[in-house]
Order: sequence, then structure tokens, then C-alpha cells
Amino acid sequence: DALRGAGTLLSGAVSDVQLDREMSTTQSTLTFLRVQYAPNTTPALPERLLLKRPLKTDAYAGDLEQEVDFYARLAPQLSSPPALRCLASAGETSGTGTYLIFEDLRATHADLPWPLQSGASQGEPAVNALAVLHARWWESPELGMSIGTAHTSNSLRAMVNGIASQLPAFCDAHRDVLSTRRREILERVFSSSLLPWLRLTDTRALSITHGDAHAGNFLFPRKAGDPTYLIDWQLWHVDLGVRDVAFLLGLASYPDGSRETEVRLLRKYHDRLAALGVHGYSWDDLWLDYRRCIVRNLTIPILFWSRAAPREKKTLLLEGALDAFEHLGCEDVL
Repeated sequence: DALRGAGTLLSGAVSDVQLDREMSTTQSTLTFLRVQYAPNTTPALPERLLLKRPLKTDAYAGDLEQEVDFYARLAPQLSSPPALRCLASAGETSGTGTYLIFEDLRATHADLPWPLQSGASQGEPAVNALAVLHARWWESPELGMSIGTAHTSNSLRAMVNGIASQLPAFCDAHRDVLSTRRREILERVFSSSLLPWLRLTDTRALSITHGDAHAGNFLFPRKAGDPTYLIDWQLWHVDLGVRDVAFLLGLASYPDGSRETEVRLLRKYHDRLAALGVHGYSWDDLWLDYRRCIVRNLTIPILFWSRAAPREKKTLLLEGALDAFEHLGCEDVL
């Protein structure tokens, strides 16, 4: 009924459904299904499906409503890839509960641990996928109007100050890995004029962003040359396009201290934007915005701190964010 109601199943019927696997993430229940169709079913549909539903106890259940909204309003305007094809969806007002149904691509694609490791071969297809997304709504007049919410100085300051209020407790909890010098960096950033965040009141280079573009939210092909997809759109919003790139690359692990891979992938992203018709955004413009977004990355370890995740992973994020801030000399963009 869900497939027929969505217009995905035009004729015929689903003749059998078998449960393959069920698992839960921090926000959703994922049910993997094997489906058989009657012989006269059109069009041909995938036999492996993924049903995504919110966790009953999830404090962020509304996030899945945002993903439903993305697939209902925005995904039809974006190519697939990078958006995964959604076969059916419903929101909380539908009477059936919130859900999304996708093709299950586990046989052909895989995700990677976050953060992305230095030199990972998946970096280029990932930034290419982000460029396709960002170019589609680059400086669109719809942003902040019919699509997403416009940023204001007051809303941005309130958001950052709310995160900064957690800083003393965060620093105390990380005394064993946070030097005095690095604690002072965090204190200076969050007591500054917040210019990296206030940059969002300028509409230049704004677009629709994924909002959670870590390596685990990409589906990378097992076969070279096949497409790369972005999944989990619960946090999409209006932002600088390069914000997603900073989220992906700026938290990466660079054990040798070299960030050459980061710059190379940034140039690939910039070139891909230009090839997709984005003009008037120079390399210097992108580099400055990227460094501003590296400053903004310092909120991520603080927000991630309260989540149920291994302490080692939380520490890696903190060290990655601070390493990038220092290596890229981000003090002068505060």
C-alpha cells in the first residue's frame, strides 16, 4: 500500500515480504526486507528494501520528520545520486506513522567509520557528491524563504552561546587530554565576536547543506566507478556549502601532521563547483570560508560529548578539531 500510495508501484502487487535484519541507530530503527512481486508488477522495483522509522524513545524523533520533508520537497529537484532514491515516505500526520522506504544498497555499497582517515580514497567521490548538492541550490533566492530558515545575528548568537554554556563542564571532563593552551583556545573562540558564525547572515555561497556529512553518512561503491550516495538527511539546513566539506575533512585524522590531502580535496571540490556552473567564488573565498568552518567545528566535540559513544572516538574528534584550528591558523578569522 505504501509503494502504491507513493506512485512507485503502478500496477501489480507485492506477493511476499521477508525480514532480513533489523537494527537500531541512535535515532532510528532500520528494517531490511526481502520483497517479491507478482509477475505483472510494473515498474520493476528492487527486491531488497530498507524501512526507516524513528525510535519511540528518541529525543530527536522530529529529525526524521525533517528527512521526510527533504525527500518530499527537495530530493525530486536533486539528482540521484547523490540523493538515495526514496520509494515511499510518510510523516507523523499521515495516520500510518513516520517512515521512509529506500532501496537496500548493502550488496553494492558500504559506509566508512567517522572521522575519515587521511588519504582515504573515498575523499574525492565524497566531495564530488557534496558539490552536486551545493551547486543545485547555490545562492538560490528560495533559501530562507520557501526552503529552510534564514539566519539572523540573534539566532546565531543564541545557538553558539547555548553550546558555550557547556564549555566549563566539557573542559573539566577532558582534563586528561586537554592541555591548558588548548583549553584557552576554546575559551577564546567562544568568548569572541563569533564572526565565523555571523558569516551566515551574508547570503554569498549559501546553499542547502546536508548538515551531518561525516564518512558514515556516505554510501561508497564497492565497485570503482559506481555512484556515491549521501544518506540520513535529518539535519539538512541552509549554510555555507563548504561547511559540509569542513565537517567531512576538518575532523579527519592526520597522524603524520600533513594536511596535503585536505587541500587537494578542497581544490577538487572547488573545481567541481565551477564545472557545475558556480562562478564568482574564488579559491581565496572558499579557503577563507573553509577556515571559518574549521572554527565552527569546535562545537562538534562539545555537542558529541553527551552522546553514547566510545570515549576514544570523542577524544579523536576533539583532537582533530583542535589540530585543524591550529594548523590552519584560524585565530585570525575570529
